[in-house]
Amino acid sequence: MIRISLLLIGLLQVCTAAAHHASAGIYDGNSVGEIEGRISSVFWRNPHVRLDITRIGENGSEEIWEVEFGSVNTVERIGISRNAITVGDQVKVSGSMGRDGLKAMFARSVTLLDGEEVPLQAGVERRYGLTADAIQNARNTDATLRKDIFRVWLPSERPDTGAGTTEFPLTESGHAKKAEWDPTNDPALRCIPPGLPTAMDNPYPIAFLDQGDTIILLLEEWDGIRTIHMNDPGSREQAQPWMGYSTGRWNENTLIVETTDIGWRYIDDLGTPQSEDVVITERFTLSQDGTSLSWEARITDPVNFTEPVVMEGAWVWLPGHEIKPFNCFLAD
Repeated sequence: MIRISLLLIGLLQVCTAAAHHASAGIYDGNSVGEIEGRISSVFWRNPHVRLDITRIGENGSEEIWEVEFGSVNTVERIGISRNAITVGDQVKVSGSMGRDGLKAMFARSVTLLDGEEVPLQAGVERRYGLTADAIQNARNTDATLRKDIFRVWLPSERPDTGAGTTEFPLTESGHAKKAEWDPTNDPALRCIPPGLPTAMDNPYPIAFLDQGDTIILLLEEWDGIRTIHMNDPGSREQAQPWMGYSTGRWNENTLIVETTDIGWRYIDDLGTPQSEDVVITERFTLSQDGTSLSWEARITDPVNFTEPVVMEGAWVWLPGHEIKPFNCFLAD
């Protein structure tokens, strides 16, 4: 088995990762730059807030740069509202530059006309108040409020599938399909939500709902919905077929879920393929104190992988959080 390294989002660390989908193909995280100009348009919708910035280029001619940063959900959680950035504002933006001369940037911060610098990326401390003190307070909460998994969970560790650094054990067929990937055809750019396992690699809350014969797993990103059949096999017609058909069972404090018939053909957001024969077995394990939930997924795909792939992640519980609508929209 290949065990994928985790991207540990530290409790006090600011996350500097680029855009979740296809970022490695569009932006160069090692090339950080700065541009200054006038905001000519604002797209305040998911999957990412985007600005067009008009500036004067080195040859004296006018040029337009497309700048994007976090989702509406993220920037609003860190206190940035729509009226903070207005068409006509003169701004200075710093961030990861577009590859191959592309006039694009994934922004880390924007400096407004009055000199105020607004950070556009944030770790879980700023985004969710996920501090060491907050976690300790959750542990001190009445144990009856944290006896099961049926609540909202905040991400603390996630699989590093989107950074382009993972070497998957691809077969010859898998390498050939991977080579065909064109990042400009990324489904996310057309507001097509990902399926398993890509959907589980996200920086947003999730929630489990007990429906008796089924467990519903809600993913804030892309308004994802997973149905886990516990007793009754149920219909194999899924509300979101790219999530696959899932059956579950309990082993003490661990929910074991096996998913087949996944209508999603990628293991990550960089074109690593998975076939219709893929089987994903997940283990969601509740900690003894009920404040953390670990996740392990074993992915078996004989068409594209020479051996199973194992991903890991974790969530933390803090009271008072909710799943927000994601509502992805395409730009006009």
